[in-house]
Amino acid sequence: MMHRTQDTYSLTDLREKTGEHLSRLAEGAIETITQNGEAAMIVMSPERYDALVHAAERGHIWRAAIGRIEAGERGADAQAVVRELADEFGVSL
Repeated sequence: MMHRTQDTYSLTDLREKTGEHLSRLAEGAIETITQNGEAAMIVMSPERYDALVHAAERGHIWRAAIGRIEAGERGADAQAVVRELADEFGVSL
């Protein structure tokens, strides 16, 4: 689920309709909460946060691996990497 500008709510709305916000967050929504018309915080479920952190970590790992290969180091065996990723994501080959 992508973040959309219509997923922006005031802090007052968050206080008054907490249950509605929690329902949307449980479905994967990411909300921007404003205070005095300015973005004050981003709210998301713990699962969504963990997924974003994991994606960022994976990006860092890929950039480091590409840097090593560009520096002339030998890369990992492609078949082994594909098997590892398939296992990680629960995909059978």
